[in-house]
Amino acid sequence: MKRKMKGRKIYTYRARNRRVFSDYHPLRSAIGTVLTLILVVVIGFVGYNVVGPIVTRLQQEKLNPTATADPYFTENSAGEIITAVQTQATTTPQTTTSTDTTTETSATTTTEAFPSRFPSDIDVAYFAAEDALKNLDSVEAAAKKCRENGYRSMILPLKLSSGMLQYASSVDKAAACGASNDEMLTLREIVNAAKRYDVSCIGQIFTLEDHTFPNFFMEGSYVFKEGTTRWLDNKPEEGGKPWLNPFDAASADYLAGIAAEIQKGGFTQIICTGTIFPHFFRSDAELIGNHIEDADKRKEALVSVLNRIADVAPTAGLYADLYAVSQGTEEAFQPAALHMTPIYMEIHSAKFTEAFTIEAQRFDPAALAFPEKIKMLAEAARIAAGSHEVIPILQTAQMSEAEIETAVSVLGENGFKKICLYNAADQA
Repeated sequence: MKRKMKGRKIYTYRARNRRVFSDYHPLRSAIGTVLTLILVVVIGFVGYNVVGPIVTRLQQEKLNPTATADPYFTENSAGEIITAVQTQATTTPQTTTSTDTTTETSATTTTEAFPSRFPSDIDVAYFAAEDALKNLDSVEAAAKKCRENGYRSMILPLKLSSGMLQYASSVDKAAACGASNDEMLTLREIVNAAKRYDVSCIGQIFTLEDHTFPNFFMEGSYVFKEGTTRWLDNKPEEGGKPWLNPFDAASADYLAGIAAEIQKGGFTQIICTGTIFPHFFRSDAELIGNHIEDADKRKEALVSVLNRIADVAPTAGLYADLYAVSQGTEEAFQPAALHMTPIYMEIHSAKFTEAFTIEAQRFDPAALAFPEKIKMLAEAARIAAGSHEVIPILQTAQMSEAEIETAVSVLGENGFKKICLYNAADQA
């Protein structure tokens, strides 16, 4: 039997899945699973933190339009504010109510007719109390009260005589000196809240009567000649306070920054009050300088501050007291040198019991009936202001409701289409 020759037997094998990135390698499958889980987590995180708040915000707006924490807005090409409220349908009056277990909040839209207490062509503004700016609810309550009383605008105290601001300012030095903080309402929030009741906002700011900025910054304050000691209006132990110094350009720059952001924030007008000097003792001139006693330099310094504000906020106007003007004691009232267009003239009819003279014209209100007296005082204010627009501020503390309405009507008939009402009793 012939033997069959056999060759050497060679054994082979397939190196399956030896490469990590092979389609069949188990490690690749594990990596893919981990990456998928990470992607799911990232998508969930983004959805919760970005989409979630937007959905919640829209639901809140739908349930209660007045409860939004941050009223949103846009601006058209003319710079006018367009709020979310203005984009809603206004064909029929609506009332939306949100109720929980303890409180009930109602929001009234602005579609109802405006109360006809005053002539429709007259914009009557009312000074709101200081606490109107505590939060959005207090702003809306003040706006609602204004509307119910026929006032189309409300005057809000944005900068107090202490120097503290009542809104969140973007002026760096306002935050640095402690006059403002981010927890306060923004100007846009305030304006939007008032617009829910079709009420416009006017800002009131105390200018040089400010004890906050000069308490932090040496610049802008009265400083002794030696240059390192800040002047106070009394002894420290007796509550002495620093004041803004109109002779220092830093004061005007600070106030101009505030006025500019207020106007940009949607406030239609700005009333500048407290543009005065503190009371100086005779010895203070030796410590600070004789310029604080020079009448012409004092007036020039006050007007320079107001003009600096007018440069950046054209709607800003000086507050002046007609009685002080008639007595020649209103230092900042210098119409010929003042760049501001409006002058807000306080008219306190009860103060005028005797004849007075303005611009060589004699006025005697003693024997006049109330309507004629108001007309005469308004004419005196107009003559005193020269070419400036006069916006009367009526002191109403001693006036009846009928007298208030009569006074507004008389002023309107004589060409005054913007009128402010102030009652000290309502400011407490």
